Amino acid sequence: MRASLALIHSLIGYGVAFTPNLTIERSSSLRMSKPYDSSRAEFISQAFASSLVIAMPSLAHAFDGGVGGLGKTRPVTGVVFRDADATTSSSNGDDKTNELLAPDGSPAFVTFQAPWPLLKSAAGIEARDIAGGFESSYVQVAELPRGITSLDQVKPAFLSQEIFGSSGKFGMYGAPTDVKIKRMPLSSNEMAVYLATFTTLTPAMRESDRKAYISASIVGNGLFMLITSTTSVRFNKLDDTLKKVAESFAAIPAPKSSLRNVS
Repeated sequence: MRASLALIHSLIGYGVAFTPNLTIERSSSLRMSKPYDSSRAEFISQAFASSLVIAMPSLAHAFDGGVGGLGKTRPVTGVVFRDADATTSSSNGDDKTNELLAPDGSPAFVTFQAPWPLLKSAAGIEARDIAGGFESSYVQVAELPRGITSLDQVKPAFLSQEIFGSSGKFGMYGAPTDVKIKRMPLSSNEMAVYLATFTTLTPAMRESDRKAYISASIVGNGLFMLITSTTSVRFNKLDDTLKKVAESFAAIPAPKSSLRNVS
């Protein structure tokens, strides 16, 4: 029992970020409210109940990766490789190219240019500045709601749900808050570019204000996205670089027979 109480205190010490309520302003920008304190009490109650079975292996599985990874360790990005053995071999300098599958199985060539190395990560396809760790680009794929066939029909609320939910890459320690998304004039019929501002939590449970360009294209019933982000403090200085990465993104239908298998 003493060990169980120690676990509860350690969880409270980490702090808990709960999925916030979502509201859409009349301006079509998108804002997410701060967590409510009442949810903290509910969490403590649930943690106490879980502590009664602390010796059971199933509880250890619930905190996959240790208590430091509260909630989850792998973000859900929807990336499905057409050829799982070629996940990172397609990087040629700044060019990152992969063949992916939409949720309905439609094959797609996905490419972008980034000055950072392509990494093997839980995000699937991610290029990151490993020196500073502030800038990164990663690919995310979402299944479009039935009836949505053009980029003009994609709403900021859908992007926020897919990218900034608690299961997303930025939700490791709780869903981001203060999310605002607006479409940029860089957009075209083939690709839409959005600018997002949001606040996320660091591993130390401190708030970090960030900005991101979201590039999006449709193949099959999938919305293929490239999210290029950095901290708000560094954004203005690096805006030109980040914008070039965002504009380099392309997702187009691939042949039914993979080009990798053509001799």
